[in-house]
Formats: sequence, C-alpha cells, structure tokens
Amino acid sequence: MVIHMLLELKDINAGYGDLHILWDVSLGIERGEIVSLLGSNGAGKTTTLRAISGLIRPFSGSIYFNREDITGYPIHRRVEMGLSLVPEGRQLFPEMNIVENLEMGAYTKRAEENFQDALEWVFNLFPKLKERKKQLAGTMSGGEQQMLAIARGLMNRPEILMMDEPSMGLAPKLVLEIFNTIMKLREEGVTIFLVEQNAKAALDISDRAYIIETGRITLHGPAKELLSMDEVRKAYLGI
Repeated sequence: MVIHMLLELKDINAGYGDLHILWDVSLGIERGEIVSLLGSNGAGKTTTLRAISGLIRPFSGSIYFNREDITGYPIHRRVEMGLSLVPEGRQLFPEMNIVENLEMGAYTKRAEENFQDALEWVFNLFPKLKERKKQLAGTMSGGEQQMLAIARGLMNRPEILMMDEPSMGLAPKLVLEIFNTIMKLREEGVTIFLVEQNAKAALDISDRAYIIETGRITLHGPAKELLSMDEVRKAYLGI
C-alpha cells in the first residue's frame, strides 16, 4: 500500500545567511497523525518549522504539502492551503482583546468566508476564551495566552497545525491541559506537528517522532519505541 504524506520534507538544507543549521532533513507526516520533533536547544527544531512555514527559504531540498511542491510558495499561500503555525512565545497582540486576536488569525480568504463557524468551533474547544472574549490578551495568564495562541492558529481551519514549544513556561497542570487539547484537536481531524522540549509528554501523545541533533535527523520511529530506547531515555527523559 502506497502511503501519501500530507506533509513531506526531502533533503532540506537551511539556515540564516552563511549559517547552515539544517543538514539534509527529511521527514513526513500522514494525515490524522500527531508527530513530534524533539531535540535540545539549538538543534534546529524551530528552523525546521520556519522552513515549512515559508519564513525562511531552504538552501536546497523540497517541501511537499498534499503532494504539491510548495518550496517556493510565499507564507500567505501556504496558510491559504491549510498550513498553520502556533509560534514559540505565543506572539499575541497584548493590547487587543481575545476576539480581535482571533480575527488576526483569520486574514486569508479561506478564513474570512468561514469566520463565524471557526469562531464557534474554537469557542467550543476553549470555553474560557468565550467567557472572556473582551479581555485584553496582555492581562491573561500564561496558560490562557497559550490557549489563545492555539485558537488563533485554528481560525484558518488548517489541515495541519504546527506548534512550537506549546508547554514552555507553563505549570505542570497547564501542560497537561495543553496536551489534552492537542489530542482533542486530532479527534477533530487536525493533523499535528509538535516541536517540544518536554519529550516525555510529547512522546506520550504522539504516533511517531523524529529526533534532531545539530541539524540532522538522528532517530525516528513510533513514539512508543523511542520511549523505550535507552539513548532517548538518557538524553531526553533524564532516566
């Protein structure tokens, strides 16, 4: 049986100016999966997301989405096709309220036409946001801001949601809430590509995972298999 990946990277080399960060990175994500990309700080996780999103142009290699080569596509076209990124650090508009922040995630034609449906969908996913829809984002707690950042990324009704360190800086109880939300999104039909330093939490909910070290994919496979590997347990789980 031939498996067609929803998102596929083939031999991606990328970086910033003369700084080479990613070396021949290849990975694939099937529709309906949760796939994690794990690695230490500076390993190339965020650079991988930036290449997929179009924030940087790879030096070489190809990126395919729904079997279409999108390597040279601008950011807005990728979003229009159904690629959405929840960036590290949330990057909300603190002086805007919740609804206004959500509107900022609905700037494509695809999103504008379905704005009310998308708004109702994210409010059902995050009832707390609906209760406080006029609250300024800058006055929300860290966990609430992360929920809003995820909700903003969903306003485009993406086929794949890429998340960069969603649990960063959150208390353990809120981390659990975030990961429960990720599993719920998969049930709603959203494919998830998760970049995360909390390796144990990420592997617990993922179907598959890739491990990146100094810009190279060094391991990949089913999440449960990686969880049981000694090198993974020592390097990323502190066991």
